[in-house]
Amino acid sequence: MKLSWKRITLVSAVVLSTAIPGQADTLTDAMRLAYETNPTLILNRAALRATDESVALARSGRRPSLVLQGSANSTNTPAFQGAATDTYSLGLNASLTLFDGGRSRDAVEAAETAVLAARAGLTNIEQSVMLSAAQAFLVVRRDMQIVALARNNVDVLKQQLQAAEDRFAVGAVTRTDVSQTKARLAAAQAVLAAERGSLAISSENYIAVVGTAPVNLASPPRLPELPGSQASAEEIALRTHPLMVAAHLSEKVAMIDLRRARSARLPTVGANASVSTYDQGFGAQDSSSIGLTLSQPIYTGGALSAAIRQAGAVLERRMAETANTRVQVRQQTAAAWFQLQIARASISANRLQIEAAQFAFEGISEEANLGARTVLDTLNAKQEVLTAQNSLISALHNERIAAYSLLAAMGLLTPENLDLGVELYDPAENFNRVQNAPISTFQAGKVLDNIADRWE
Repeated sequence: MKLSWKRITLVSAVVLSTAIPGQADTLTDAMRLAYETNPTLILNRAALRATDESVALARSGRRPSLVLQGSANSTNTPAFQGAATDTYSLGLNASLTLFDGGRSRDAVEAAETAVLAARAGLTNIEQSVMLSAAQAFLVVRRDMQIVALARNNVDVLKQQLQAAEDRFAVGAVTRTDVSQTKARLAAAQAVLAAERGSLAISSENYIAVVGTAPVNLASPPRLPELPGSQASAEEIALRTHPLMVAAHLSEKVAMIDLRRARSARLPTVGANASVSTYDQGFGAQDSSSIGLTLSQPIYTGGALSAAIRQAGAVLERRMAETANTRVQVRQQTAAAWFQLQIARASISANRLQIEAAQFAFEGISEEANLGARTVLDTLNAKQEVLTAQNSLISALHNERIAAYSLLAAMGLLTPENLDLGVELYDPAENFNRVQNAPISTFQAGKVLDNIADRWE
């Protein structure tokens, strides 16, 4: 029995400290796959591309507009002996806003700032996906380790039960001792079934985040470099977290929109020109015109004042959202920091617990061999060792989760900082392609192919 428990201690140590042999998927592999295939990232990238178009739409207000108009009519009048009159007209109209109080210029600036805010939002989504991938990987590996411990516990208890039955046959122990061992084996089997179920659930979550099943997961890499103090972590978070960046940019958009609302009271000056031809059956008649138009709001039923008040309220809301985001980012950073400290303290305590529990178990086993301890004492001592080993696995797991959560809280859990070795999505590529409002940029074939692939 003593040799069996040395065996389980050795097995648990191997599970805790060594990688699974063979071709193993690493944490970096999981993050890379999530970055390339996660549907959440794909849909948010498409949403950002849609936001890019707002800049082109805003810029169109500062450019000339050309409209071609034509008509053809045939009129039959029975009162005039069925005579038919055919008329044709064709005209080209051009217009350009010369002055609008800066509204069109501000619209472009607001759209460009909104794009930057949307990019920061995408970065935050990328962080969330990277953290989800890391958590899914680490949870599966933790559950695998716990299942291994539970399986070894069942194997050892089976050996203990066989030994107890053999000793009962020669009168060395009582039927009660055998029954206690059977009960402890049944409980261990129930725990093993539950842990296998937890592993199955965490594996399904891994598939949902990463896109593939976890088959052979390698030991996680060394923990990333982290700040030395809570204050340093919070300072980095408030400066670099994408939610803070997005909040400041959204606040700037609201300020520009307020300026646009106020400038709506200013006059608008536009130039227009037209060329047309008209034929009513008596020969074509050509005409052309050019002119300026002036529009000055005088009374709009209170609409302009309401728009200004509305823009001001939106700005106040954005400022409050920035303050609220600052509080949330600081709180998340502090929580992750303390979780990391708790996990590290737990690791040290759990290692001491394992050492003490193992020493106590060996002593109780010796005393049981001499008849000074009961089988139940031995079973309880063994359970203490197993509990300590499970606690160490959980503490090591919690340390890594807290470390990656702290990176995410600081805004540093990005594909760039993680160096995933994957081609990064460049939001500027689409922006540069569409910002000047080209005539045709929609790749219909590619979009249809993506839709078809989804249903394969």
